[in-house]
Amino acid sequence: MKRILLPMALLIASSTAFSAIDKKFNEESYEFKSLEVNTSEKEHSMSLLDGNKMIFLKDKTVYAGEIDTAATGINNVAESKALTDLGVHGTVAYDAAKNKIYFTLKESEACEWLYESTFDGEKWSKPKRLVIEGLEKERGRSYFLANAGWNYAKKPQLVMLNPTIAKSGNRIYFTSADIEGGKGGKDIWWIEPRDAEKWQYPVNAGETINTEEDEDFAFVENDEIIYVSRTKAGVGTDIFKGDANGNTWAAVEIMDNPYNGQSEDYNIIVKDGTPFIISNRGGSDDIWAWVKLPEPEPEPEIIIPELEPIVITFPWAFYLFDFDKSDLTERFLREIDAMVEAMKQLPAGTKFIIEGHTDQRGSDAYNDKLSLERANTVRDKLIEKGVNPDILIAKGYGKRRPVIADPQNEEEFYQNRRVVVDILKDDAK
Repeated sequence: MKRILLPMALLIASSTAFSAIDKKFNEESYEFKSLEVNTSEKEHSMSLLDGNKMIFLKDKTVYAGEIDTAATGINNVAESKALTDLGVHGTVAYDAAKNKIYFTLKESEACEWLYESTFDGEKWSKPKRLVIEGLEKERGRSYFLANAGWNYAKKPQLVMLNPTIAKSGNRIYFTSADIEGGKGGKDIWWIEPRDAEKWQYPVNAGETINTEEDEDFAFVENDEIIYVSRTKAGVGTDIFKGDANGNTWAAVEIMDNPYNGQSEDYNIIVKDGTPFIISNRGGSDDIWAWVKLPEPEPEPEIIIPELEPIVITFPWAFYLFDFDKSDLTERFLREIDAMVEAMKQLPAGTKFIIEGHTDQRGSDAYNDKLSLERANTVRDKLIEKGVNPDILIAKGYGKRRPVIADPQNEEEFYQNRRVVVDILKDDAK
């Protein structure tokens, strides 16, 4: 089992140990996710080409696209028939100074060798096999290791895969399990040119990179950082990273989420600080990267209209109630507040009569009760706001004192459903 993938909320945060490639993604406007260029086929073997161009494979077909380092997407993806026709197998090492690529061609079931091809501005040249000291092909499918003037028969298999460029084209890193002196399984090796026609014998990248497990998919960023993928039996494939240490590398360390998770994660490449990886965390081998999320829609400006001031004069009628209801509405709660202020302006001891009324529907007994409830609703609210209950008298008149004696529609019924507050006269009974 591989490590458990952190929740997506944690994927937004970048690795603290490896902040160089994460600097601009350490914000919520990016999310590490599968790119839109992915299909139901497996995308694999990513490499950088000239400019902002990336190439990758689907089965044996090479596709090329333009890297958008701002949105971290890949645009204008199309099949590259010219590279497909070369027979490119695995990743490609691109030498910008010479406009040349190095790649693997499968010569037989026993042999996969490094080749080169140069672009003349119109087309790629016919693939040319690299001549590497000590790895000379002789006697059919047998290989020999030339060392100290002696030829030692080597097993009839030599596979060199997934090259990448370094040191301005003067070093090629690649993967092989078939060269003597390895650390076990697949290792990362490098070669440098002897002259214009020949490359020196491969050098093992060393124990800071290679282990008894399988290392593959080396990628060198600006000759300062090396990335490799390591496969451990029963665990899976993870991406590791190490810094330059003179002509060698410091010990590589496993990268944190989101670059590794409960999945097969490998083949990282970096363009201008923007990383891309191959991962099967979505169910199939796809290209993953930090994708810039759409800008959030601006919150609409909420304009709160100014409320008109309420000036209370007595008598004051509250038209507060729906049919058969005694509940106060928000509008009329403002009227209550205004009434409390008006009452404070009157001489101390002034008393008030609160009259409740209904419309003409229903029995006298029912409407008498309902009208008193309405009057007490207003009285209770005034008391709640601080008015002395001793100066408030509630009275229910039922339907006996309508504003409109013979209402014909709901609006006229509404005007009869009211509470009237007035100053109690001295001679009032």
